[in-house]
Amino acid sequence: MALTVVLSRIRLFTMPSGGSITPASMLPLLLFAYIYGVGPGLLLGAVYGILDYLFGGWFLNVLQFLFDYPLAFALLGLAGLTRKNPNEKIGLVIGVILGSLGRYAAAVLAGVFFWADGRTGLEAWTYSLAYNGTYMSVECVLCVIIAILIGPRLLKAVRPFKNK
Repeated sequence: MALTVVLSRIRLFTMPSGGSITPASMLPLLLFAYIYGVGPGLLLGAVYGILDYLFGGWFLNVLQFLFDYPLAFALLGLAGLTRKNPNEKIGLVIGVILGSLGRYAAAVLAGVFFWADGRTGLEAWTYSLAYNGTYMSVECVLCVIIAILIGPRLLKAVRPFKNK
């Protein structure tokens, strides 16, 4: 989680109404979930979400807070769903994509219900899907690329300690 905090403070691009592109700050949480499973991944992600809020988040109401922070980052734990894939590299890539899609879904819902700026119906959905897709797609691609490059070696190094 510490590495995620540090990487999330390095913003390569910041969106005007929240969201940013970082040097793959989600990846440590995604890798944790992939190694230790969905449950621990959900928990660590939720704790990180609260911490992320404390570093300068937005608060409109309790539901918005839950969707934008603990729930959004908890859903990175979905990366653990593919941990038993026989092909580790494919499992890791699919896990990173699943976790990223989970966070994206929470951000889209928060956008529709809390950040639509007067937009309603299809317009609110289109706006939220596009707005959140701009930074989340880049963040996901960065995480996939780095996971492919370092993931297998990192997993090989960490797994012996996990079993002790």
